Amino acid sequence: MIGYSQKLIEANKAANQQHIGVKLGKACIKKDVPVQVVCKMIGVSRTTIYSWFTGKSLVSVHYLPNIKSVLRELA
Repeated sequence: MIGYSQKLIEANKAANQQHIGVKLGKACIKKDVPVQVVCKMIGVSRTTIYSWFTGKSLVSVHYLPNIKSVLRELA
């Protein structure tokens, strides 16, 4: 995994796996998709992406369609 630190990977694993932001993080880590690419696909900042990946913040309903689309692409 070139783009993700062990700390982020562990935080993602420890987070609530039911949250869509955490699921997005898991998929991106598995496929090694850079955070900057995800930011552009969804239209949010890197800070937001990291917060979603680790479960520190929940995804706004506004972004659900974009996230679901990204998850389908990564499946």
